[in-house]
Amino acid sequence: MRREAQSMNADEIKSISEHYRRAAEELLYAYQRNKEAARHHESGAFKAASHHVKLSKNHSFIAHEHLKEAALKSDHLKEVDVFYGVGTAPVSDRKDH
Repeated sequence: MRREAQSMNADEIKSISEHYRRAAEELLYAYQRNKEAARHHESGAFKAASHHVKLSKNHSFIAHEHLKEAALKSDHLKEVDVFYGVGTAPVSDRKDH
């Protein structure tokens, strides 16, 4: 049963990582649309600015949904680890943060 839990954990970790990646991507898009909205606003193109603000808001919402899903799955993963006594999940070997 412990092996099954570890296998399940690996799949969950990949899924959580994908949610974080997609959230970061959506936040980048939101930031870019927001910058574009500011440029349009400064030049007096208020209709275009409004359009880009709506796009930015939509991207932010999608990012928020991905982060909520990642948090939910992460909490579930912690509960499974505690139940099966698996211990901590593998840690990333990234050194850039």
